[in-house]
Amino acid sequence: MKKLFTTFTLLFSTTILFSQLISHTSVRVNDEDREGYLELESFWSEIHEQAIEDGYAQRWMVWEFIYKDEEDSKGKPDFLIMNFYKDSLQKSKSANINPKDYARKVYKGKLSKSKFEKKWNLPSGQRNFYELQRLDNTYWHSKIEVGMRITLNAFKALNEDYESYEKEFFKKMHEKNILDGTRKWWEFNKVLSSNVTTESSTAGTPTHSTIGVFGRERSQEEMDEFWNNLTFEDRMMIKNGLASREMLGRYQLKLLMFK
Repeated sequence: MKKLFTTFTLLFSTTILFSQLISHTSVRVNDEDREGYLELESFWSEIHEQAIEDGYAQRWMVWEFIYKDEEDSKGKPDFLIMNFYKDSLQKSKSANINPKDYARKVYKGKLSKSKFEKKWNLPSGQRNFYELQRLDNTYWHSKIEVGMRITLNAFKALNEDYESYEKEFFKKMHEKNILDGTRKWWEFNKVLSSNVTTESSTAGTPTHSTIGVFGRERSQEEMDEFWNNLTFEDRMMIKNGLASREMLGRYQLKLLMFK
């Protein structure tokens, strides 16, 4: 079992490292529809599993947004669906599938027609759609498991240097954090397009996003040592790098399902 888990982790790492195109779908669900929505995603999990096996996608995930309290959650999404594709060819191949016909084939002999229709018509919530391209990432230094948490930051680029600051400077800092155990993963994505069908929770339209998986908490002594050891050049790079972007939102998410 341990060997199988290790193999799965390595396969997931390879998938993440080489996934070039990602679709994000943020979902808002009324309280009374929450149970039905989760049942819908559980129904879709088998469809996505078959789609991955058939070469239509690489990975599928459903995340839950975590908020401090009810007030903090107002006007914000409840769930985030991620679909990963190797390249534009695989994504186009997936887009040419008739979803309902494909789903019927997956559940043929497993569900009656009436039960299939009932599952198909479960609450799907209000959705916003974002198409992203992976620009860069660190090595994966974690385990994929239900309940794991990530931090997603939505940014607006303020000048043409922003992407270079993320890839050439901030990435190196994140890699050092992976070595000292305070970080397990960092990725940098560009938003290629969006289809906002309901009110967005960000203060503007994001152009980029980062996702991080954190490790152990850094002590105050380590924080002080970090800032005290920064060179003048480092401080200027941090200052100018931060000035090249505007943060539109920061979110904490927990993994609920994946294939």
